[in-house]
Amino acid sequence: MSETRETRLTGVAASDGVAVGKTFVHTPGPLTPDRETIERGSEKSELARFDEAVKIVVRKLTETGESLTASGNEKEAEIFEAHIEFAEDSELRDEVEARVKSLESPEAAVLAVGEEFAAMIAAMDDEYMAARADDVRDVASQIAAELIGCEAAGLEALDRPSVILAKSLAPSDTARIPKGKALGFVTAEGSKTSHVSIMARSMGIPAVVGVGEILEETLGAETVAVDGTEGYAVADPGPDTVSEFEAKAEEVATENAALEEFKNVEGRTKDGTRIEISANLGSAKEAKDAIAYGAEGVGLFRTEFLFMERDELPTEDEQFEVYKEAVEAFGEKPVIFRTLDVGGDKDLPGVEQPVEENPFLGWRGIRMCLDVPGLFKPQIRALLRAAAFGNAKVMFPMVADVSEVVAAKKVVDECRAELEAEGVSFGDISVGVMVETPAAAVCAHVIAPEVSFFSIGTNDLVQYTLAADRGNEKLEHLQSADHPSVLRLIGMTCEAAKDAGIWVGVCGEAAGEPDLMPKLISLGVTELSMSAPRIPRAKKVVSEVLYRSRFLTAQYTHATHRLPTSDRRERRET
Repeated sequence: MSETRETRLTGVAASDGVAVGKTFVHTPGPLTPDRETIERGSEKSELARFDEAVKIVVRKLTETGESLTASGNEKEAEIFEAHIEFAEDSELRDEVEARVKSLESPEAAVLAVGEEFAAMIAAMDDEYMAARADDVRDVASQIAAELIGCEAAGLEALDRPSVILAKSLAPSDTARIPKGKALGFVTAEGSKTSHVSIMARSMGIPAVVGVGEILEETLGAETVAVDGTEGYAVADPGPDTVSEFEAKAEEVATENAALEEFKNVEGRTKDGTRIEISANLGSAKEAKDAIAYGAEGVGLFRTEFLFMERDELPTEDEQFEVYKEAVEAFGEKPVIFRTLDVGGDKDLPGVEQPVEENPFLGWRGIRMCLDVPGLFKPQIRALLRAAAFGNAKVMFPMVADVSEVVAAKKVVDECRAELEAEGVSFGDISVGVMVETPAAAVCAHVIAPEVSFFSIGTNDLVQYTLAADRGNEKLEHLQSADHPSVLRLIGMTCEAAKDAGIWVGVCGEAAGEPDLMPKLISLGVTELSMSAPRIPRAKKVVSEVLYRSRFLTAQYTHATHRLPTSDRRERRET
């Protein structure tokens, strides 16, 4: 057998599945304005050119979105709806106008403003929101491309089924891929929540993102094997590796067929204990897909999307309509809304925010909301009104002290009294808190009597407990909930909840990780909320867990979780 020169690329498991195929390298060069400045006196005509370019881009985005909707790909279509909103955003236009009036060319201006907006979003302490930075850059590039008179780089030339290698992929890139021609994605950049990952999952193709600079060394590979479940790819795989991946593909196909039956069953352990399997949503429009995957409710509805990229705060009525749409979609199933979780990392219209050296440890979440009643009360009133149409619940983020919970509950009572006095219909709403600070976990026994449930946000709990920024690649080994300190805090939270007679859910990334689900259940978690595509597998994993042995399992977990991976696997097999 001839010697092979395989190269392994390890990254983030972004979309499950395996594939082997010829490569297609997508290497668009950076978009460079053909001029940086304009002549004085031409400002008005240059702004007219900018406005016309925006119209053209919006038309193209609309056509793409309508095409996706017509073909049944509504979730992908929503991405382009968001792009249209940014292209037409008045703040973008105002910033570009100011630069053009300073004699900067509109193409240079829109690229610069797009980069500024993207940087602000990328700095946000919410992985999903931070991943939207690439979308902002994508839209700005499309507008600049129209102004320059060139086509934005695309993948229309893909004429055979291929594995696509790229530094990054924007939604506008993936939307232009001819149907059936993408076998998988491997990108140097990206996260589980970036749109390349979302698009890959919705297209049903495997993807590995965030492999880093090593991708540059493999762009000349003829063939690539992708394992989106394990999170790695192999460039120029040898015959043995190809055979291995073909066997994996057969296993995946068999497993996916078996998972279909779990979409329409209740989440229950092997011995019958009820474990709710819910979805994390960013908008009411995502409800349909979540229900199709078998979501038994919504464990986390991120309300901050209503407040992003606007000139003014959303009104109470605007919020009410969105919240109502979500609860009506789920009927009797619970929908848990997280109140606004935005801090000094992102400006809010009408809210004076201080400049903070570390906004993620600053004035954000419930801290900001309690200080700004004009921000908090309209949201609570809208949630109470929406509760009349379904099973709405509310939880407060970034809680560190019971006094914050008491104060927030007082606002809920005030809003309830106001609505009653005004004769406005409203419903009952359960109140909970997110346990995402070590302080909330340590003081869970004090907080529990004040609320109806806990929802553990493992993403923040991990980074705050281990002092490890979850976006820092060098600290990847400290970015898992499978750490003794984090597991201990989760256990303390569950014990406090048990004593107070309330339930505990998990809505961070850990909730959807098959290896962690049994551990979370062993500690007393009875609700897991995750991205919708993970739900069928989660129900299967839960169905194989014996709840009655959870206390023994908890002891086992604490005894073994610091062993090397190979040793932990050996013990499980034993």
